[in-house]
Amino acid sequence: MKRKLLSPAWLVALLALSAGCAAPRVVGKATLANEPGAPGPGAPAVGVTLNFINLGGTLEESIPTVQTDAKGEYRSPELPPGKYTVEAELQGHVIERASVVLKKHGKKKVPFVLKKIQEAKGKSVKEGKDDNIPTPGEVQIKPPY
Repeated sequence: MKRKLLSPAWLVALLALSAGCAAPRVVGKATLANEPGAPGPGAPAVGVTLNFINLGGTLEESIPTVQTDAKGEYRSPELPPGKYTVEAELQGHVIERASVVLKKHGKKKVPFVLKKIQEAKGKSVKEGKDDNIPTPGEVQIKPPY
């Protein structure tokens, strides 16, 4: 009995079709923002939590979550087509958001650059007295008129 093998052209066509039929996903990389004046791209952001919020679905089905790997890369689970808000969260950094519309097939790339939250300078007790704040940290409430 003689077997027929697929020709290379058929094999290439089959692979191309199967690649185009991939379930919708969001992929990307998260990096940390460099300090002003620092050269090159920032370091990979490891351990970033990414939420995929389906704006057309119910709350229970709308927030699958993944984390970035050691290279700062992420890949969402298979998601139903629709409009999503993708949130990137890392402690001590500003939450970044992006909107994306997923079709029936393929993937969308959504990169994130996370900026560190700048801490405000607090005031000491002496500085509070200098600014006429009787007890720093306490709220002074006056009776109504």
